[in-house]
Amino acid sequence: FEEWIELFTDLMKSVMKLTLGGQHREAVEGYRLLFGILKKAGETTDILGNQGAPEDFIELNFAQAIKSYAVSLLQNEENLGLDAAIQEILSVAKDYRYCGGFTGLAEALDPKGRKRLKEILTGIVEEELRLEKRSCPHEVEGLIAIAAAEKNDLEILSLKEKFASRNAIYLREVIAHYQEEKDWQAVARWARKGIEHFGYDGEYARALIEALDTLGDKLAAQEAHIAYFLKYPAAGEFSSLKQRSQSLSNWSEVFERLLASSTKESTGWPGRAGLRTRLLLAEGREKEALEEFHAGKGGKDLEEIKLIAKYAVARLSEGMDLTGYKKLLKHRERLKEEQSSLYDWLRIILKNPQDLRQENYARLAASSYQMLVDEHLQSGKPSRATPAAHYCAIVVEISRLMSCPDLWTNLLAHLKEAYHRKRLIWQNLRAEGIGVTP
Repeated sequence: FEEWIELFTDLMKSVMKLTLGGQHREAVEGYRLLFGILKKAGETTDILGNQGAPEDFIELNFAQAIKSYAVSLLQNEENLGLDAAIQEILSVAKDYRYCGGFTGLAEALDPKGRKRLKEILTGIVEEELRLEKRSCPHEVEGLIAIAAAEKNDLEILSLKEKFASRNAIYLREVIAHYQEEKDWQAVARWARKGIEHFGYDGEYARALIEALDTLGDKLAAQEAHIAYFLKYPAAGEFSSLKQRSQSLSNWSEVFERLLASSTKESTGWPGRAGLRTRLLLAEGREKEALEEFHAGKGGKDLEEIKLIAKYAVARLSEGMDLTGYKKLLKHRERLKEEQSSLYDWLRIILKNPQDLRQENYARLAASSYQMLVDEHLQSGKPSRATPAAHYCAIVVEISRLMSCPDLWTNLLAHLKEAYHRKRLIWQNLRAEGIGVTP
């Protein structure tokens, strides 16, 4: 693949030199051949295998290559005429629009040519709009390229605004423009449009919150922050929202709203699983969180059980020497260093004082890991025996650390009763250094 890319690049640069030397007929033949090969390479695995978009790997100024192609085609002795030349280059420019294809075509044309190109592209765009297609016509990029070639910044902004609801990139660029201009009313307006059309993307939500804060509408900014957090409940956003709400003296009311919303159906965002439990623990309401967890309020999911298990391990091992306890030590290291939703929440939660004795946390951890073992072994997937054995090994270490042998013996008895026929779990336990048999 790399050899092919290198050869293609060298050949294209050689053809571009033909354009510079005025050998337009030979150059046109070269461009047609090379762009044809490149298109085929992207459409089939016959040439390069499954490489997707090979142009992404080519160190070549595609805008300049397509500009050179257009120059040679317009000056070629074939004399195709302006419309025919535009149509030939247009298909190539469209294929490589993300590599500057339209830019190259627009820069190759004189004012008369750009006017004709604009007429052609406008006609295509209007037809797609008439058909009520929801996507952004690719030819809009060509209209923007024409405006850029003519240094018409107002036209560029106008086009991006017109099609912002269909193209997230244009919308972000519009928002960035108004942020630079410090037009916060416009930032808020376009950020809301982004949320309306593309959902609570972090960029739109943060832009809206920043705009409302700057405009002095603190309550509206808080509402936007609440909506964003409930869509993407990250630990950092929780801390930020709490700080904001405390400054407005309404954190208690906001927290109850978050709790009420957390019981609603999951959105699918990974951080949403077990959100109510995370909120209660982060707010220091451990007793309530654990009572609900044990009662199975709203059901338990894998992420919630993992949270409780890791929380209990962190609590029981606070201030203890973990030398010789490989898995517990690894857990402590991950708690300090790992950047993930679960560990981010744990770091916030663990700032609160603990309410239980260490032995209680040990038993909570053991029961939680038993739940995880059951989740894995009842899945019917052979690969899940490995993490199940890993969780058992953690319970073995907790049992040793706390001098509570029943933590492991109870789990072992459960394994023998429920999974004595599952050969893989016993193999994996032995691989973990736990010498037991069913």
